[in-house]
Amino acid sequence: MGINCLLISTSGSPKILSDFIPDNGLGILASCLVKEGNNVKILDFNRIEIFRKVIPPEIKRFLLKLGRKIFIDGKRPNIFEIFKLKRAEEIIRREKENYCEIIKDEVSQIIEKEKINFVGMKLWAGEGFDWSMELGKFIKKRYPEVKIFGGGPQVDIFGQEIFKRGEFFDGLCYGEGEETIVGLANFVQGKEKLEGIPNLIFKKDGRIFKTPRKYIENLDNIPFPIYHPEVYNGIEEKIKMFVLDESRGCPNNCYFCIHPVKSGKRRVKSPERIIKEMKHSIEEYGVRLFRYAGSNTPSYLMEGIAKLILENGLRIKYTSFGHFKDMEGGDFALLKKSGCEALFFGVESANEEILEKGMNKKLKKKEMEEVIKKCKSAGIFTVVSLIYPAPFENEKTRQETLQFMRDTRPDSALVQFPGIYPGTVWFKKPEKFNFEIDKETYCEKVMNYKIKSLFPPRFWDPLPYKVNGMSFKEFAYETEKFQMDLKKVGINTGISDEAYLLYKYSGFNSLDEFLRNNRFFFFTGDGESLMEEIYRINENSKSI
Repeated sequence: MGINCLLISTSGSPKILSDFIPDNGLGILASCLVKEGNNVKILDFNRIEIFRKVIPPEIKRFLLKLGRKIFIDGKRPNIFEIFKLKRAEEIIRREKENYCEIIKDEVSQIIEKEKINFVGMKLWAGEGFDWSMELGKFIKKRYPEVKIFGGGPQVDIFGQEIFKRGEFFDGLCYGEGEETIVGLANFVQGKEKLEGIPNLIFKKDGRIFKTPRKYIENLDNIPFPIYHPEVYNGIEEKIKMFVLDESRGCPNNCYFCIHPVKSGKRRVKSPERIIKEMKHSIEEYGVRLFRYAGSNTPSYLMEGIAKLILENGLRIKYTSFGHFKDMEGGDFALLKKSGCEALFFGVESANEEILEKGMNKKLKKKEMEEVIKKCKSAGIFTVVSLIYPAPFENEKTRQETLQFMRDTRPDSALVQFPGIYPGTVWFKKPEKFNFEIDKETYCEKVMNYKIKSLFPPRFWDPLPYKVNGMSFKEFAYETEKFQMDLKKVGINTGISDEAYLLYKYSGFNSLDEFLRNNRFFFFTGDGESLMEEIYRINENSKSI
């Protein structure tokens, strides 16, 4: 006989359309628990209702007026409007604190109704992290017998530092959680000790212990995620697009990336196993839109799956990450024919010295050019990422990357300033890469950092590091200017691979209309229009 488990995700206010895709990580963990005879409920607080709860009517009216000016008419706000926007953001921030009380009430009802023994919390950054900390304190105080465990991106990045705010946690799971969560359920039942459970950080006798990291070698053994309404509360309001956990790990060791630490060497599911999951998703949930989860899906796996998609006559559409070296000889025509609509590649910079010295990416400009050209020629929407300003960036390297973008013309370029995460080489040796960091306070400040979603990055609170001698405000503004330069030459800077796939079924007449309207919806908190868009995507994707 098992126990009653509650899995919770509080990532904060939704910021992009793909935030409404079901959480496959929670679905897989729920399936692992159910397989061992436990009962599970999932509460995913990425909900449209948040906008209605946290934006008062008078603020909504102001945001609608200003949003039309910025996103529909294409005009810039004046100083008076920026001042009012700052006041509006402060009011919304206070309302979000009140929304946390709504979360507490709902969780409390579930705990009492379902007689919950075990709470697992998926931890994210920003305001969602604050909500999780407040919720955890509340649960432990009201229900001291309930065991609370944390996992997710925030644990992978900050590890035991989380105990400084989350002293209520009975343990933190880092890395892969499928085996760990089953062990934790056994611990709650008195069948297992924490010391014997892998991938776990816990406190005992005033000391912090960390059990060895363990990877799942055969990914085919992972059960299908569960998305049934009786398990996943609110699944009916989610976008019918599933993330497929087709591979894990990465053979590269980019200096800025947490994946080599978190996910280890690359492991893949068999194409046959992926096809079974696709068929299951179609038959059980009516889902025909997919995104591969892997950070470095190999081309041989993509092509193996593509062949089986065609052999089985599956009517689906999907997107994926790709890697330049891996896909030099890729069969892009096959991928397109099987339903691949978009691929994402990490360019980061077109300067080969920056790539090698600053990022440990041993890519050649010629290789990247050829792959982008082949991908676009096959009719696949091609998305690239750029890190600007990168370590050692100067005007010459800036122009080199801009010229590369003009020459290759990817369909979209996502530009970000350098993000520095504990555990990466950038964090361990910042001075080697022209970064200045106060390591003593860095983790605590960044762990609690909140994005001001109504403003561009240069208006956010300063992050505690410098890049090439520039302060946060300076390098964030450089990122913004680089984005503007790309837009001037007709390169989109606002759409990811999964966003493009959602656009195809959103009912909007053009990509520009899709982008403008979605920016408007999220800026103004127009939940009604977002719900209508989700409904259209779900209905239109049935006809694939």
